[in-house]
Amino acid sequence: MPSSVVRAARACLVAVLVCLTAGVPIGAADAANSVSLTPVASDAAAAGAGWIARDMSPTGAIVDAESHQASAGDTANAVLALVAAGVGANQVKAATGWLEHNYASYVSSKGVDSPGRLGLLILAAAAAGADPAHFGGNSHANNLVARLEATEQPTGALAGAFGIGPEVDAFDQSLALLALAATKNLGKQARLGETYLASLQCTDGGWEYSRTTKSTPCATPNPKNYSSPDTNTTALAVMATIATAGHFAHSPVTFFQASQEANGSFGVYGVAGEGQSGDPDSTAYVIQALTALHVIDAPQFVKGGTSPQEALGRFQYGCKAPVSERGEYSYFGSPSQLATLQAVPAAAGDPFPIAPRKLSVAEPRLGCGAP
Repeated sequence: MPSSVVRAARACLVAVLVCLTAGVPIGAADAANSVSLTPVASDAAAAGAGWIARDMSPTGAIVDAESHQASAGDTANAVLALVAAGVGANQVKAATGWLEHNYASYVSSKGVDSPGRLGLLILAAAAAGADPAHFGGNSHANNLVARLEATEQPTGALAGAFGIGPEVDAFDQSLALLALAATKNLGKQARLGETYLASLQCTDGGWEYSRTTKSTPCATPNPKNYSSPDTNTTALAVMATIATAGHFAHSPVTFFQASQEANGSFGVYGVAGEGQSGDPDSTAYVIQALTALHVIDAPQFVKGGTSPQEALGRFQYGCKAPVSERGEYSYFGSPSQLATLQAVPAAAGDPFPIAPRKLSVAEPRLGCGAP
């Protein structure tokens, strides 16, 4: 399971977690004084993207806050965030160049390619305007699309699944399909992959990360186990289904409605309350999915007078925070690099796949005046 899902799942099991508005993120009381940005438009996405741009190393890589190592996955997410916000042109160029020379060990382990990691890298390359079929060179190893397609099972019980063994899961399946959509490779393999993904949808409208066959019963959403349908996997599956012109056997909107917390945010599992709290990663993914579904502004998703976008905004640090944290997003009261990387595309209102666009060189900051 990806780090964002695992991290959020474990955090939601702890009863003493800091509440949504802990720390000093932007809230209703100080928002009016803390979202004036320069030199681009005033919005949360620009503030978060500016923070990401300044967080990148001189090489163009994102150094993971936990491992303290340059991370290809985090760097790919940074590219997606900056492109979604339309800023950081210099950083996107540098990050793409770094990825072209440092992706090999990220996408493959012991000679086995990871469809999810290839998918994320292709999404970033496509968003940056690079060619995923000639990423950093002209050899077969540089053809990320061909390598991704080669991981798909063409026949058998898992026909259409990308990956083998533990690499098969609905989350990575969705990333693979999104990557094919980003590169306009929507032929037979994409159709077979979408059919397989559609077969995994549960009757409540959600997808379970580890469920790989439709004959396996879906678990009841429960924060106390890690195998039930979750918002992160469902959100990616929704975006992948829409991007590949697929179909839903059951409405995912119903699943998201059941998942939303009373404060407008979303936790990991497809049930509100039950000991879990909303987190920025899950809230961001769901916002992207609801945007793709064209229901992000539907009144049923306004809880306690708070929309999902407003709920996400309450995780963002404003002018009361130290200068180095302004624009960053919090994860249960602590500044979080990963939450920021994942929140910015949602704040920008841009679901996956993110299309390339002309970028400003700006590195926006909150207009807070003298620190």
